[in-house]
Amino acid sequence: MLGAYELNHIYTGDARELAKKIPDESIDLIFTDPPYPREFLPLYGWLAETAARVLKPDGFMLTYCGNLYKDQIFAMTMPHLSYFWDYQTIDGAATVVWPRRSIAKSKSILAWRKQGSAALPRTNVLGVWVGTGSDKRWHEWGQDESSARYFIDCFLPAGGVVLEPFAGGGTVPAVCKAHGWQWLAFEVDPATAATARDRLKMTQYPLLVPQPEQVALFS
Repeated sequence: MLGAYELNHIYTGDARELAKKIPDESIDLIFTDPPYPREFLPLYGWLAETAARVLKPDGFMLTYCGNLYKDQIFAMTMPHLSYFWDYQTIDGAATVVWPRRSIAKSKSILAWRKQGSAALPRTNVLGVWVGTGSDKRWHEWGQDESSARYFIDCFLPAGGVVLEPFAGGGTVPAVCKAHGWQWLAFEVDPATAATARDRLKMTQYPLLVPQPEQVALFS
């Protein structure tokens, strides 16, 4: 259990309310993909404030973000967390960002740690990661499993817990289940949450669940 929640479950509801029941300094890694449209930008400020409370002292928050509003995301996040790195994921798809007349073939995963923290990833991390392409089978905004697997493996300590406040089609829960990592996820839309749970039913547990001494198992 993690406070009021059983681990390795997707809970349906608004993350801004559900997260209030997460104990302070109980999460090792937040890995998430908030919605990109402008009207959802305030979620990044809420996410940063929540991360500052629930992350362990050496914890990290990694969040996808679109290129168009990155400056505003930085402005909302930096009062609560310290910037660590801007990782780039390349999936081969080209998207025209019409307000800038620019063609994007990569997206950012911004990494943050608690203010005053000197925490480092578990291993060296590639600054540019070539993924397998966005996966829209489970959600219209779905990301690929390979990127989630890579970055979670790099940042999650042995026995740690991953929080995904915006589960969507369940990419992070599915990756965590497949690799024996502990996780907790929230999803506001009941139909989307049901789809993610169906996906998990088809996701197999690893034959060997990693133990703390097997920290390099998936390196």
